[in-house]
Amino acid sequence: MLNELYKYHKELIKMASVFSKRDAEDIVQETYIKMHLYSSYDKCFTNDILNKSYVFICIRSVFLRQFLKKDNYESFYNEGDVDEKYLIVDEFNEEEEIDWYKFRTKCEAEVNSWDAYDKKLFTIYRDSGLSMQELANETKISKTSIFHSLKEHKRKLKDLFQTDYNNLK
Repeated sequence: MLNELYKYHKELIKMASVFSKRDAEDIVQETYIKMHLYSSYDKCFTNDILNKSYVFICIRSVFLRQFLKKDNYESFYNEGDVDEKYLIVDEFNEEEEIDWYKFRTKCEAEVNSWDAYDKKLFTIYRDSGLSMQELANETKISKTSIFHSLKEHKRKLKDLFQTDYNNLK
């Protein structure tokens, strides 16, 4: 798993630099260790594509654990390179992280229940970061067809999980 994860090292550094530019490399290295000990390939990758939301949460958790240590608090706070819009120290709760993971797992189970075409189209769009136009160009599927399919899938997920999502917010 770590070899596959390391292929995204630069991207992980960018994620960690949101929290601390100075310590981004250390945060990512510590995240590798934690993920090796406590995570699995299936949590980090969905259909062999990096699960960015899960990895971001892991990086954030590692940062917050370091940040909340008293000796590191002063150096992080005085450094001034912490982007505070991503830092929710007062509200950090491990149970909440688990609830979000369970919510994401339920959504993923719903997506996996769709037929192969819909599932593939939705996961490629969600995980690739491509625009609808770029996806249309690469797959040779009309942009209109992609738009209507994705609109329908998003509506389905919203109808099924809007209440759960609101409870987590």
